[in-house]
Amino acid sequence: MEHMKILKRSWTIVWRYKALWLFGFLFALAGGGGGSSGGGSGGGRPNVGAGPSGGNGNDWPFGPIPSIDWNVVWIIVAVAVAVIILLAIVMTIVRYVSETAMIAGVDEVEGTGVKLTVRRGFRLGWSRQALRLFLVDLVVGLPLALVIIVLLVLGLSPLLLLAVKADVARVVGIVTAIGLELLVILFIIAVSLAVSVVMPYIRRRVVLGKQGILASIRQGVAMVRGALMDTGLMWLLLVGVQIVQWIVMIPILILVVAIAMGVGGVPGGLIYLATQSWVPAAIVGGLLFLVVLIPPLTFVRGLFELYLSTSWTLAYRDVVARHSDLLPAPDAA
Repeated sequence: MEHMKILKRSWTIVWRYKALWLFGFLFALAGGGGGSSGGGSGGGRPNVGAGPSGGNGNDWPFGPIPSIDWNVVWIIVAVAVAVIILLAIVMTIVRYVSETAMIAGVDEVEGTGVKLTVRRGFRLGWSRQALRLFLVDLVVGLPLALVIIVLLVLGLSPLLLLAVKADVARVVGIVTAIGLELLVILFIIAVSLAVSVVMPYIRRRVVLGKQGILASIRQGVAMVRGALMDTGLMWLLLVGVQIVQWIVMIPILILVVAIAMGVGGVPGGLIYLATQSWVPAAIVGGLLFLVVLIPPLTFVRGLFELYLSTSWTLAYRDVVARHSDLLPAPDAA
């Protein structure tokens, strides 16, 4: 495998076929949009007309707290949960469709040389293979998660000795639990590394080989075993690319955050001065901050994700060309 040639060719494809940028952006957006954090503050409720310090109502800057209608609260919670579930479903679809489009689009470009369009990319992505990618992640991820949870719990089992009154038994329990948990952590790291090496080929057997879930897993493992040194070196090189990604992202992040703070902070401050209320100021300022922050960072990350995917697709094609005897033809039983 000519690793440097693959890396250079990947850059050429990413730069030349800009229709792929959209799918890289969507992939990064879906992969990074699954969690958001919101702040909240707790504390005792002050009496109406009295501030939290026990003085007059003027000590409480936000005014008296109205009574809570719990029926309305539960309706809001139910709607919020429904929206979150719907958003999670949409993001999952976007993630796997865009990933399938990137893999199949690069393969088509490399195989035919035909210019890829966004419409063609969506046609490639919206397919049975996208669903199979999702199922592969379930088949591989859920058992591994279950095994890890069981091992972590078993590793903590020596702590049951804390119930014994003898100090020696308690010390032995704590030391043993720490040792076992360290072994479990090492096991998790080893398994994670192995999965990260083999999964790129498994995913491409699903999309490009059009194989079933179990067949793709079996054939992906066979490909790694047949080209272990080449695949391992490619994995290391792409880890290096990921390190470069985070180095590049640091100054971009600082610049974008500074711009976003200005764009969101100035209107937010003006609204606060006009209304003397932090609620509309925080909503408007926060929304403007996110609107400015998320798209450029997601776009840059999407380009890196596209480059990584393209490199693995070209590596897969190289291994298939040299080890075709290990693999059945597409659509084979």
